[in-house]
Amino acid sequence: MNLKQLPYFIAIAETGSLSAAARQAEVSQPAISGYLQDLERELGTPLFVRSHRRMVPTEAGTVYLDMARQVLDLQARTHTMILARHNPRRQTISIGLSPHRGAQVLAAIYQPFNQRFPQTEIKPVENYAQGFGEMLEAGKLSLAFSTAARPFSPDTFRFLPTQQEEIVLALPAFHPLAAQASREISQASRMPLKEFQDTPFVLMAPNTTVGQVSQQMFVQSNFLPVVVFQSSNVVMVKDMIRSGAGAGLIPAFYATPHPDVVYFRLTQPGFLAACAVWCRQHALTEAERYLIYLKARLWDQKAPHSLTKFLWTEDLRQIFQEFEPDYPDFPELKGGEQ
Repeated sequence: MNLKQLPYFIAIAETGSLSAAARQAEVSQPAISGYLQDLERELGTPLFVRSHRRMVPTEAGTVYLDMARQVLDLQARTHTMILARHNPRRQTISIGLSPHRGAQVLAAIYQPFNQRFPQTEIKPVENYAQGFGEMLEAGKLSLAFSTAARPFSPDTFRFLPTQQEEIVLALPAFHPLAAQASREISQASRMPLKEFQDTPFVLMAPNTTVGQVSQQMFVQSNFLPVVVFQSSNVVMVKDMIRSGAGAGLIPAFYATPHPDVVYFRLTQPGFLAACAVWCRQHALTEAERYLIYLKARLWDQKAPHSLTKFLWTEDLRQIFQEFEPDYPDFPELKGGEQ
């Protein structure tokens, strides 16, 4: 086994194409093809089959792929540990994150970021959108992963939208209209918000982006809700809905199946726009652009359902071209719209 060639195998599995794998690994296509033939001859079994014009790992190939990733991960972590021990960190990125989802995203992208930039330290700062504006202006943050909200003036800040997410209605399962709703948000029917004007509501606080979007949705529906509970913590709001305290408006990401909750999509839905934000006078470093790339790539692959729409802006396309020009879902490759 040649450790230097393991990235070739991973590239074939990720791209589904020898030519794309060769470009990703920065070697010639004959070299990749010859490597795979030699490896299959050595192991005595096919490692890929062609399905729908794409190379897909066989059962043996899947085993080899898992092994290859584990070996390279161990190699990278060993390299990182040695560098960290003998080379002090030279750069720190202070990044603003929401306490729940933002923290989950950072945990998922930290390891690949650390492998590429082992001497760059990430300093996470948990807060909500309302607090990020002042922190960015004061130089306490380099970058924030946030939602578009009032504190961010376009004269002061740069925005890079990454996804748009629908706001949905969550109801306790005993609600009179629950029979028309669904526990699976992707299968939920649409209902006017005004149908729930006599229902008590559990809402996100007005200082949150979801709370601000919710207020606009009630204005559009021409009624003021009876609010029994508010919180800046979306997990707490969701748990209060589960307990039966009232209905609630939550991002579709959090509309997961549960026996005590059902969901409606709304005929006049609101939307949450997630973005990266930084001060206009700040020029993003390569490491900061890579963080944005990793976060966007993760979300494009992990978006739970069609209620979350990935936003291919020109700036985001340029960042993907910098780090992964052959990304499978890149719009230019499949003729998609921006």
